[in-house]
Amino acid sequence: DPSFTRMIKLDILVSLCIDPSAIDAVLSELRSYVRHNDKSFACAAIIAVGKVAELARIVYDRRAFTGGIDADAARDESNSIALGCLSGLVTLSEFSKNDQVVGE
Repeated sequence: DPSFTRMIKLDILVSLCIDPSAIDAVLSELRSYVRHNDKSFACAAIIAVGKVAELARIVYDRRAFTGGIDADAARDESNSIALGCLSGLVTLSEFSKNDQVVGE
């Protein structure tokens, strides 16, 4: 795919995360993108991982507010997603040889 198409796909994937059931699938897809050969795309994917972690908190807080799930369970789920994202990015930064990727 051309780079602009990949960037648009990132935006679409992040926007899908307003549905809690899509978050794991999107993160799974982003996991492969952060190791892409195009380092600017990999950096954009890293930023997208951060956006998904932020959206997870918002989505689960909203579900708790509307009565969809218990507030503590919602917070635990969003914390688990954020910690998983952080763990993956720390691991990536430890093993990446590219300064641009590590800096992101």
